[in-house]
Order: sequence, then structure tokens, then C-alpha cells
Amino acid sequence: MTSQNDPKGGGARSLAELHALGIMKRMPASLSLGSTEPVSLPTVQAPSLEGLTVAVVAPGPIDEQSLVERFDSLRRQHADRRERLAGEAVGPDDEVLLDVLGFADGRLIPYSARENWRAEVAPDALLPGFFEALVGAKVGQSFGIELKLPDTYVVESLRGVTARFLLDVKAASELKLLEDDSPELLKRLGLGTLTDVMAHLGDTLARERTEEMDRLTQERVLDEVVSRTKVTLTPALVDEEIRRRWAETERPMLIRKDFQPNELQEALEGWLREPLTRADTERRLTLALALRAIAARDHVKLAKGAVDALVADLAGLSGVSRQDLIRAMKEDTLLAKRVEDLALHFATIDSVMRRVSLTPPT
Repeated sequence: MTSQNDPKGGGARSLAELHALGIMKRMPASLSLGSTEPVSLPTVQAPSLEGLTVAVVAPGPIDEQSLVERFDSLRRQHADRRERLAGEAVGPDDEVLLDVLGFADGRLIPYSARENWRAEVAPDALLPGFFEALVGAKVGQSFGIELKLPDTYVVESLRGVTARFLLDVKAASELKLLEDDSPELLKRLGLGTLTDVMAHLGDTLARERTEEMDRLTQERVLDEVVSRTKVTLTPALVDEEIRRRWAETERPMLIRKDFQPNELQEALEGWLREPLTRADTERRLTLALALRAIAARDHVKLAKGAVDALVADLAGLSGVSRQDLIRAMKEDTLLAKRVEDLALHFATIDSVMRRVSLTPPT
């Protein structure tokens, strides 16, 4: 089944759709010509990069459990599938397509709105009881479940609170997993013997751990850049950035769900009040302003082909063809400018990383 937001559905994407796919969020909307209204930005002096020294993040270990989980994921990808019919009950270990809205104290929980969400019907430590409640639900059914949010829930103020989730079960697939050492499974994997498969998974996990190490190390460097940047962000600027993010991501789904203007405003206020959202927004704004100032001071220029390379990356991430994305950029100058700004953003990060002194993991 192809969902409404299936990135492989074809056709050029608008700026809002690309935001919804999560590929244009690396820098604040307020710092791009993608903004719909002028925003007053503070003047920032480029922070010094002198003596910038950061310890490299050590790569995570590869244990047996990691290999088993990755192998189980491969088994699911290559399982025999049967689409369940409308009205048929969802079974344990099914793959489901859901729309979800979560409420607590009568208000929409920030970031709980999910549309065309593909998930496995299996226990989830982050939300105990949620997927278990799907077993027996009917394809095409809309229903609600109540859960006590765990003490580890990401929104601290909601820990231990009873939440109600409204779900639409849009589709479900019954999966028949092949045995671990099944000749048919090994044939579908196309990687050789079971020993070969596990060796391949080990190499893949090692590469991913290294990439994650590089990403986290870069985040440490950027955190240091942020700490060296002297800037005062007004609450109004932070509010406006959060408002634009919300309008690009959650608002379109809520409108499709027939939320009324007062309900939309209430949902936005949930984002505006959420402390982690505000902290993350302040960091991203500060970093983007700092990198923009560094690019100007250090005369950072885009290398030939940098935008084309980014377009190829964005196409791969979104599932939109490169040709469709290029066409969309030609038709939408705001989108084209946003991609160019993003390319310069990355080029400036590369420039910073070349100047930092990296030390062994502590």
C-alpha cells in the first residue's frame, strides 16, 4: 500500500512537503528566504575558533544482541507478507500503518501526531502497552487507548501522566518469518552462508558505529561553537522559529484531521511551552547565526558541484527523484535558495572541522 506521504509516490515536492519529510531541518527556517515574513535577527560576531580542542567520541561496542537485532530486522524485511483485509484483526508482530494523536490533560501532546506511520506490533520500552493494545484491533478501525506514560518519557512534565491515544488503523500486513538458516532466507538475502551474513552485519554495524562516532564528535564541536557565541535571542524570535517549524510539520496533518482554529492554537502552544523544544530551538538558532558569521568572516565559498551533490543526497533521503527535485527548485525559488543556504551551512561546518584539534576519546 502506498501512503499519501510515501516519498516514492512520484511528483515534485513543495517546500512544505520536503520539510515534512525531515530533510530541510538542518538550519532554522528564520534564517532562510523560505520564511514567509521578515524576521529581525540579532547581530552576531563570529566566535573565535582558536584553541578549539574536542575529544573524539568513542564508537559504541558491537555485541551479540546488536547482531541478533539487526538479523531479525533483515528477516522481517524478507518475510512473506499478506495484506490483511478491511475488518480483519491485527495480530502480534504484524506491520501496521497508523495515524496517531496523543492527548494528556485534554491537550495534544507535542510531537505525538503521526500520519502514515509504519510500525511493528511489538512491545516498545519507550511506550509500554501501546503496541500491545493494537493486537485484535480491526483494519480500518478508529479507536482509543489509555496509557500511563513511563517515568522515562521524553517530556518530563508528562511522566507518570495518563495519556489517551486516538489511532486509525489504516492497513496491516501479516508477516511469516523464514527460519534463521532457511535456504530460502539466505537466497533472498543474497549474502552467502549464515556465517557470511553475520560477518556482513558485523561490518555494517562497525561502519555505522564509526559514522555515529563522527556525527557525535561533530556535535561536540558545534556545541563548543555555540558556547563561544555571544548572542541574545529574544523570546519572540524563539517563538517565531518554533511556530514556523510547527506550521511546516504538525499543522498540515492536524488540518487534515479537521482540527478547529482554537485546537490548532492549543497544539501550537504545546510546542511553545515545551522546555526541550525551546532549548533545541535556541541552540539551532545560535549555531546557524554563528556559522553564518563564520562563513562571512572566513570567506567560506561553495565548492563547484556542492549544490548538485546536496541535491543528490536530498533526493536519496526523501525518495524523490533527482530530476523531480531539480524541477521543483526551478519552479520554487524559495526552495532553491533554501538548498543553497543548506549547502553553505554544511560547507561552513566542514571548514570549522578542519580547524578543530581532535584528541583521543577520554
